[in-house]
Amino acid sequence: MLVRALTALSVVAMTLVLAACGGDDSSTGEDYANSVCGELSEWVTSVDEAAQSIQDAGLSATTETLQAAVSDVSDATGELVDDLEAIGAPETDDGNEAKSALDSLGTELQKQVDTVEQALDDGGGLAAQLSAITAAISAAAADVESTFNQLRELDPAGELREGFENADECDSLSEQASNFGS
Repeated sequence: MLVRALTALSVVAMTLVLAACGGDDSSTGEDYANSVCGELSEWVTSVDEAAQSIQDAGLSATTETLQAAVSDVSDATGELVDDLEAIGAPETDDGNEAKSALDSLGTELQKQVDTVEQALDDGGGLAAQLSAITAAISAAAADVESTFNQLRELDPAGELREGFENADECDSLSEQASNFGS
């Protein structure tokens, strides 16, 4: 009886050790890609909704409308930065490069939010504020696309590239990005 229990315990322990080692590298890359793309997708949705609220307001848009949209984008950006930080670096050959690219993206997105918040604080009229928001959204979209492409190009023959190519969340993000703002 004791031997069976110890055998069962050793099988369970071995299974946990193998699972902790990651066993399937492509799964590690794909899991990481799904996490990253899922977070980016949530952010794109939030920004698109904020932009849509401004567009829906049309000529009746006010500074308050803009401030509410910017606040939503600021919150979404802060959440994205925190969530990407929590994901960390993947356990792959180019894991540190991937983490660095995402850290840089978070910094750039926060700069865009800061620029828009400054434009709103400066006043300058609705047209100037809308111009600042439009420019910041365009720059942020370009930053996300550039980082996404950079991540897909890491480790050209390895698990990160394969992970980003196979991850369902990344397919969804690509489709979402192509429809961004429409």
